Amino acid sequence: MKSEFRIQKIEVLNIIRSSKFVILNSIFFSLLLFIISCSNPYKNLAKSEYSINEIQKIPYALPYSEQTIIYKTDISFYKNDISGLLIIKKTEESIYRIALTTQFGLKIFDFELNQGNLKVKYCIEYLNKKIILNTFETDFNLLLMQMNFESLTSYNNQLENQKVWQLKSGKLNYNYIQNINSDKIENIRFMKRNSEKISVGLHNYKGDIPENISLQHHNIKLKMNLKLIQ
Repeated sequence: MKSEFRIQKIEVLNIIRSSKFVILNSIFFSLLLFIISCSNPYKNLAKSEYSINEIQKIPYALPYSEQTIIYKTDISFYKNDISGLLIIKKTEESIYRIALTTQFGLKIFDFELNQGNLKVKYCIEYLNKKIILNTFETDFNLLLMQMNFESLTSYNNQLENQKVWQLKSGKLNYNYIQNINSDKIENIRFMKRNSEKISVGLHNYKGDIPENISLQHHNIKLKMNLKLIQ
């Protein structure tokens, strides 16, 4: 009996040790993956640093266009689908008027973006919520490159035929990805602690303005598709 009890006890201890090893192994690999995900994906690329006043070196014309730009726009926000015409007009340096109307001219929202700060002129009731307005502020700052930032760095990714322009503010990274062949910005990525929060695709340029823009959030259910009309 005693012999059998000792054998059972040894087996139980071996199971416990084995379980501890598996748990520790799992924790170790989870930490390793977390550390890898938090590292700068461009750190091994050749880089150049610029003054924040040299932002116009980024070949992205949308923020500087003097013409009124109109996009046919579809917005999907959780269970809400909104369609209309998005009108973007630069009124002064770093000041933009951004309005969304229905096809029949009824106003959905009318914003002023002034040096990165969103001022509401009008907003339909169900969108006039702080969390939604803050989201729109982030989106339009990203599209019009109006966010506040502390440093500007470019990374040359020859393997992908890309040049990455990174605007950095604390733990926030705004990456404007240029196709070296076309010399156009084709992707924008907003990262927080190197976790992607928003991605933007810019396609089929007409001159310096992208004809198609697709914006998607990765932490909330929000998509925005824009097709250039004017």
